[in-house]
Amino acid sequence: MADDLELPRAARCAVGAAVGLVLLTVAGCGHSHSPTPVANPTTRLLSTPALTASTALTAPTSATPTPSVVPSAVSARAAAVASYLAMWRDFAAAGLTSDWQSPALSTHATGDALLVMSRGLYADHYNGLITKGHPVLHPTVTKATPAASPTTILISDCGDSTHWLKYVAKTGKLENDVPGGRQAITAEAKKQPEGSWKVDRFAVEGVGSC
Repeated sequence: MADDLELPRAARCAVGAAVGLVLLTVAGCGHSHSPTPVANPTTRLLSTPALTASTALTAPTSATPTPSVVPSAVSARAAAVASYLAMWRDFAAAGLTSDWQSPALSTHATGDALLVMSRGLYADHYNGLITKGHPVLHPTVTKATPAASPTTILISDCGDSTHWLKYVAKTGKLENDVPGGRQAITAEAKKQPEGSWKVDRFAVEGVGSC
């Protein structure tokens, strides 16, 4: 898994959004000294600021319907969760090269969520960092509005970034010794005009928050 989702604090996303929105700082040209690090907006989104991932990003989805939920609502929940998982998968893939311009980022994300991810990846690119590995996710739907035919769905998750860490692109060394871990994530997915679902915003808490 941006800024302040009115849900739990947008943590480290200085990815966005404080979950960590990343500040797009332009590097100066012709300087012999090292560039000043750019704050990563994804606050190390899941311990790794730009969530690098892999298609192995899998997670049991809990959009399973209950007897009282109508079929259309069940479908909407499943679609929202699928989009949420795909968003992180796209983000992780782009993180392998810190490609903040990857067209895949907008496939399952929009609004603040897309801004936070692109800014976080730009910050990593500027600072010479990439993200390797993939997060493990366990999303569940916590609210669907309106209940019968949802257009907005809230998702809660406890993502594990233990094996999704940042590295210095030139040396392959870990950016630091801070390990990944379990992080609480809250996201909001919205139904788009053409019928698809995209994550509009999300917040990632610090390691150990879940």
